[in-house]
Amino acid sequence: MLGELFTPVETPEAPNRGFFKGLFGGGAQSLDREELFGELAAGKASRSLAQHIPGPGGIEGMKGAASGVVGDLARARIALDERGQKLGELDERTAAMMASADAFSKHAHDMMLKCKDKKWYQF
Repeated sequence: MLGELFTPVETPEAPNRGFFKGLFGGGAQSLDREELFGELAAGKASRSLAQHIPGPGGIEGMKGAASGVVGDLARARIALDERGQKLGELDERTAAMMASADAFSKHAHDMMLKCKDKKWYQF
């Protein structure tokens, strides 16, 4: 009836080298450019790095694109001006509404003072 507290297992072999130990405390290692980047990237430019992308012809295409951008900027400027006008109108309407609310509050207070001593049958 005696049981074992644990089952014996063989100890695994120690890890070679941890990631952080290699990154922070492993000492200096000499790395070869060829080993890191391979033959193609070791000083030779990639053939697909710069390619001609066909598009609308030369300067005329650039002028057309620039005029499109200028038009977009003009439309954005007009929209910004319209927004400013609408915000100004909203500010004016808000000020008018505040003045109206103050006038209503004053009239309601005057009415309350006038009628505070009257009974319900005196109205």
